[in-house]
Amino acid sequence: MLDRPGCAPALHRRAARRRFGNEANGFAVTHTVNIYSIFWHANCMACAKRRHPSQGAPQCADTLRSHQVGKGSMVYKSFRLGGLKLSVNADRAGAGVAISFSGGAWNSFVNKVRGPRPPAADAQAQTMPAAAAKAPSTLEEEVASQYWYHTIDLGNGLRTPGQFDHGPLIDRYQLPTSLAGKRVLDVATFDGFWAFEFERRGAAEVIALDLDKPADLDWQPALLARATPEQLAVRFGKGFELAKRELKSKVQRVACNVYDLHPDKFGMFDIVHAGDFLLHINSPVKALQNMAHVCREYAIISDVYFPELEHFGGMPLMEYRGGRDDVTWWRFSLAALQQMVKDAGFSRVELVTTFRYGQRNMPENMHHAVLKAYK
Repeated sequence: MLDRPGCAPALHRRAARRRFGNEANGFAVTHTVNIYSIFWHANCMACAKRRHPSQGAPQCADTLRSHQVGKGSMVYKSFRLGGLKLSVNADRAGAGVAISFSGGAWNSFVNKVRGPRPPAADAQAQTMPAAAAKAPSTLEEEVASQYWYHTIDLGNGLRTPGQFDHGPLIDRYQLPTSLAGKRVLDVATFDGFWAFEFERRGAAEVIALDLDKPADLDWQPALLARATPEQLAVRFGKGFELAKRELKSKVQRVACNVYDLHPDKFGMFDIVHAGDFLLHINSPVKALQNMAHVCREYAIISDVYFPELEHFGGMPLMEYRGGRDDVTWWRFSLAALQQMVKDAGFSRVELVTTFRYGQRNMPENMHHAVLKAYK
């Protein structure tokens, strides 16, 4: 068993997205779409000769290395008309243009297409009068009463109705077939899909790190200040405990903030896993540094990236989003994501794969990268 003296709950935004966040409880939601963006490397004629114009900007390794910051002063101008924004940038390497649309008209359109979102199961349970609440009498009813981020096979044909289904994607992560003897940490575990998978592959011990309550999420102070006592009273981890019980798992869920993660608390881990949460916390580099401090062999880090940010000469760009739009603080380019991981204290970062995926029954419009970072 682990000793957890004074450990604050783990950072995890996914609980907020349905149980506490703007979708379920009326916080303002804004949306931006990039209509068009392009960057052309004027100086890289060797690459240009090998590519047809229809293939877009050259992206070979030499090109990416040759157009980093420092080639010349960047000139940037933006023009806005209502919700339409035109951005133009140029330096000695080339020029870029991006067009985006946002604002009230776009928000109204998105919300109309998306339709109303019902409150999450946990939020409903917290606000429902005690007399109206009915305890589930079967496992199926118990599963249906929870909000699920992960799709987990509980056996006997019963699967949790997760917002995401990682099962069909798991081979793309290229996990070892056997993790026998390994000590594994799953950061931001939520329902525990990855933690249970590591255990299934034979890990000697799996620790699942996450939050216990909404007040510990990486929210803007202004959003937290508008939360009601009922919203703050929600407790996380119910889905994990249900799945652990049904799977007869020995995975231990620990409440600890990733910013407080340290070898003195839980020791060292052979493998550290973190999936899809860096863009939802305000200090991703600090989180990565802490993960590196407790990692002995390697980390598996996966997250969403935005290809439109790759059209600026391969520079490691990030776009600040301020914790809005489903608790999104950042939009990473793939180059930025890789560089952050390396700078956090890993000696080498390998790009395992990239692919597109989406929420259940939704278009696969999210670009996803899986990185393997070696100590």
